[in-house]
Amino acid sequence: MIGEASGIVPDRGMNVLSRGNLNTLMNLNDADLTQNNTVGNNQKLANTRLSTDTPKGLLAGSVVSVGTSGVAIAATNTDTDVLGVVLNNAVGYAFESSSGVASGKCPYLHGASSVFTTDLYETHTVAAAAQTYAAGDSLYASPNGLLTKESGTTVVGICVIEPSTSDPFMGVQMRI
Repeated sequence: MIGEASGIVPDRGMNVLSRGNLNTLMNLNDADLTQNNTVGNNQKLANTRLSTDTPKGLLAGSVVSVGTSGVAIAATNTDTDVLGVVLNNAVGYAFESSSGVASGKCPYLHGASSVFTTDLYETHTVAAAAQTYAAGDSLYASPNGLLTKESGTTVVGICVIEPSTSDPFMGVQMRI
C-alpha cells in the first residue's frame, strides 16, 4: 500500500491523496441513488471488485458527467462532459451516514492536480474479457460509470499505481 495511509477501510472505495478541487454544487437524481451496480450487463456480472454487498447508487470512485441542469449522473464511455470522480457512496452502507440521500448532493473530485486511489474499477472489458492495469494506462469511464482502460471519449486519468492481488487499490492522476 505504497503512499496510502495505514487506516484504510477495505470497503471505503476511494482515498484522496492529493486534492485538486471538490465540488458539491451538483445534485443526485433518483436513478443514481437506485442504480444496481452488480446486475445488468456482462461487464457488471464479471467485475470481481463488486459483490452482493455492493450498495446501490453511485459509488466512491464512480465517474460522473453532466445530466440535466444542476444534476450529476453516472458517466458512460461516450460522454464528453465528464465532471470528476465521486467521493462517497451515494447510498452508503447500513449503520453509516447516508449524506448523499439526506442532502441530495453528489460531491466529486476534479482537477488535474488530484491524485487518488480506488478499489472500484472494471476488472473486465465490455465483452467480459479479463482486464489488467499498468502504470501509464489512460483511464476512461466505462458504460457502467467505473474507471476502465477500454478507450472512451474522454480521458479521466492516468494509472500511476497498478492494482495487484495483494493491494487492489489503483492509483490515479486525474486529467479532467
